[in-house]
Formats: sequence, C-alpha cells, structure tokens
Amino acid sequence: MSLQLLLLVSALGLASGAVVDLVDCKYTSDAGKVFDLSALISTSPYGYSWNQTVWDTTDNLLSNTDFAASVHLGFQLQFCRNVSTLLYPTYCKTAAPASPVYVINFGARTCVAHGSLESATIELNPYNDGVYLDYYNGDAVDHITRREARVYFTCDTTSTITGPTFEHLKNSYQGHFSVTTKYAC
Repeated sequence: MSLQLLLLVSALGLASGAVVDLVDCKYTSDAGKVFDLSALISTSPYGYSWNQTVWDTTDNLLSNTDFAASVHLGFQLQFCRNVSTLLYPTYCKTAAPASPVYVINFGARTCVAHGSLESATIELNPYNDGVYLDYYNGDAVDHITRREARVYFTCDTTSTITGPTFEHLKNSYQGHFSVTTKYAC
C-alpha cells in the first residue's frame, strides 16, 4: 500500500470519527467505544511465537488437503510493535529487518515478513464482535504485491487472551490470525 493511500485511509478514518492510536494500541469507534489492546502487547522480545501445521491449499484448491500437503510453519507476532528478536535469524536473512509478523517455513527454510508497523491500522470487525489490526507493506510477493497480515481480536468476556492462531492465507499473501480476548469487548 502506498504512503498516499495509507494517508487517505487514515484521513477517512479520522473524518468518520474513529481514532486509531497504534502507539498506545487503542482504537476508538465512531460511537466512542474504546478498545484498549495494550495489555496484549507481549513482553517477550520474540513476541508471541508458536509452531503450527497447516494445509497447503496451493491455487486455493480446498481439495488439496491430503497429509502430504501439510506444511510446518513457525510464527512470530507482536501487537502494535515490531518483533524485537528473531527466533530463526538464518531463515530470515532476506526478510524485512523490522516487522510485527514473521512466518517461517521450516521445510523451505525461509522466512517472510507479513507487514510493517509503519503501515498499520485498527478497524471494527465485520460482525462488530471486536476489532482487527491490519499490517500492510510486508515483503514483496512480486513487483506489485506485498505481504500483509490481519489479526482479528474477537470478544470473549471470560478470556484475557486465547491465541494467537494462524487461520489461513488469503490470496497467497494476506495472513489471517485470530485472538479471543476480553479486551475486544
């Protein structure tokens, strides 16, 4: 996403009354509801890190889900901050040097950055059950497209935090993650 487009998106958000504060990790909706996600910022220099086996649905074919198509991935994710320390620096030699989201493919021995803190925003979830954090402008996919990440924070009044969990990859470049938390209520 270009800087001009990001400024336009930010201006439209401010014109509508919504306020995004990435420094304090807060979002205020048009109606004045404040979502304070600052308690979810990890104190670990690795951010939230976990490994997960996912199905390779190359070319978006959902029928491509046999056992041989599974891929073992590692994730490092931080909210409203960059990951400070890479767990697998030898895999991440070509990834962006500073990012809030890294996806490591252990089989391919590669790592990619899925977004930039400088190109981020917070919005209401489509079903009004929380907010999502969008990171744009990650590592290049091709000469036009760059990787992105979207983290959905869904309301759960009984949980400080459950997750994060990797859900899927949309259009081969936008990673979707989910978190349930009382801070999204």
